[in-house]
Amino acid sequence: MPTQVPVRSRLGVVALATSALLFAAFPLVRPFFQLDVFSPALAAVASGPLASPPWVVAHLVLTAAFALLPVGLLAIQAALADTAAGPRARRGTALAMAGLGLVLPAVGVETFAMPVLGRLYLDGVTGVAPALAWIYRGPMTLVMLGGLLLLAGGAIDLARGVWRSAGLPRWSGVAFASGLALWLPVLPRPVRIVDGLLIGLGGLWLAWGLWRAGSGPATDGAVAPSAAAAERAVPHRAL
Repeated sequence: MPTQVPVRSRLGVVALATSALLFAAFPLVRPFFQLDVFSPALAAVASGPLASPPWVVAHLVLTAAFALLPVGLLAIQAALADTAAGPRARRGTALAMAGLGLVLPAVGVETFAMPVLGRLYLDGVTGVAPALAWIYRGPMTLVMLGGLLLLAGGAIDLARGVWRSAGLPRWSGVAFASGLALWLPVLPRPVRIVDGLLIGLGGLWLAWGLWRAGSGPATDGAVAPSAAAAERAVPHRAL
């Protein structure tokens, strides 16, 4: 009988597709401004966008995208677990999830703290102006960049695993990983939009491939059950 490619959770595939769509939507909603952390006019330039409803909505969308991404990554790992790319997929998932843990604190600051500082400045509390530069120049940015490097390395490992598998669309992993690897807040808006679309299209394509793989027979890239496992599955008869 044909075996199934081990996509163990349909919810994981849905989470991957949803996360990809949210990443694509984020730069389309987010207000952009000139970020110069050494400029004395940073608060005057940034407070309007930071305090605007689109900024909050966009970053809530981003928070949901990052929250769903680990579930999607686990679905990819599960699909590759019993193939030759299994070890690489496990390593990629571990790296990416560690990176996400370092990125999410910065996303939280931009979602919940920055709008408050922007609103205070617009309301005349100009003494908060230095706080914006201090936050951006502080350890938050270094931690976030370290997390993004780990996320990029993990995504590339997963893409290489997808490329080696025979049951998933190869270029979907390349597109998805390229978008995640190039996700960088300091890039200009046109680049961020293209990058978001790359994540969105790659993630949807990959989710579609995972869904199909979970519904059909395994391909040559899947590892057949071992002889020991097959023996355990068949009840022993008395001799």
